[in-house]
Amino acid sequence: MKRTFIIAFLSLTTVLSAQRLPRWDRHVIHDDRTVTFNFYAPDAQKVELSGQFQSGNQAMTKDAEGLWTITVGPIEPDLYPYNFVVDGIGVPDPANQDLFPNEGFKPSLIDIPGDEPSLHHVQDVPHGELTYAFVQSDVMGGITRPLMVYTPPGYRDSDRTYPVLYLVSGTTDTEETWFRAGRANFICDNLIAQGRAAPMIIVMPYGNMLNGMPRPHTPEAALMYRYFGDELIGTIMPYVESNYRTDNERTSRAIAGFSRGGGQSVFTGLNNLDKFANIGSFSAYLTPAVWDTYFSALSDDPAATNAQLDLFWLGVGKSDFLYEPAVTFNQLLTDRGIAHEELITEGGHTWMNARHYLAETLQRIFK
Repeated sequence: MKRTFIIAFLSLTTVLSAQRLPRWDRHVIHDDRTVTFNFYAPDAQKVELSGQFQSGNQAMTKDAEGLWTITVGPIEPDLYPYNFVVDGIGVPDPANQDLFPNEGFKPSLIDIPGDEPSLHHVQDVPHGELTYAFVQSDVMGGITRPLMVYTPPGYRDSDRTYPVLYLVSGTTDTEETWFRAGRANFICDNLIAQGRAAPMIIVMPYGNMLNGMPRPHTPEAALMYRYFGDELIGTIMPYVESNYRTDNERTSRAIAGFSRGGGQSVFTGLNNLDKFANIGSFSAYLTPAVWDTYFSALSDDPAATNAQLDLFWLGVGKSDFLYEPAVTFNQLLTDRGIAHEELITEGGHTWMNARHYLAETLQRIFK
């Protein structure tokens, strides 16, 4: 038996040696913040680097061993999505385990450090906890829906209640995107430690309610928004308030989101002002038609509406492909007498901006 085992082990070792793992060459961040990216693909005809730190794709160079390389930058400090385009097909970096959770594409993430830590970095401060939860959605036919829940530092050691932010990600994103690409937990940890944000619970639901990607101006988008609101109010909030120590006053609830999640947040928040006093919209908008269909009563008596809103905050970047409709929505709110704060920044429809807008919002709610 012992001899048989040794022979089998040696045979397996020989097979594994013959089946060599593919070569992985991790990217290198240099002291001057230039970055060398590597991708091993000896049979590829063309490999390009795509990343939100640059404008357009850049061709990589192949060496005699089949390793494609390129050095770009210097790159401004931040956390960026990137991927390789191999003969026209986008693929993540196999040498990088830090992936961007998304149903439509699978980029990797690279964090370019600055001279000082950024708000999204892990710092030497008390940290909260992240847990996965699952709810059964009647709105979606009884299927199981995931969500992530952040509880702040000290939650386990106290018996106090906490305000709640419902934080929604964008089209094709998942319940993990605000955690992995948005770094919402670390941003909140750091702001709490600095005394710039109130300790709070953050609930990150899965926001995809329909197949496809309806644009905000379509009837399907409004339907998606309504379904999300029904699920949040009817399923997610009761679960959260039954399983976590939440402050259930309307002034202790906020809802905010990026892109599609921003539209869902505005739609749900304004439809439920008896439950939410704080609303945030990051790179999102409602059309005039949606406003007139669902929210005309709010602008019939703007003073009464404004009295119910502790914060209505909107942010968008000048290069965002939704910039024009977002600015139009801001103007609609002004014209209808709805009090709000708006921030226009540089940059586009990116998670770099989404993190910025989240940090701004966290410092304004529950004060």
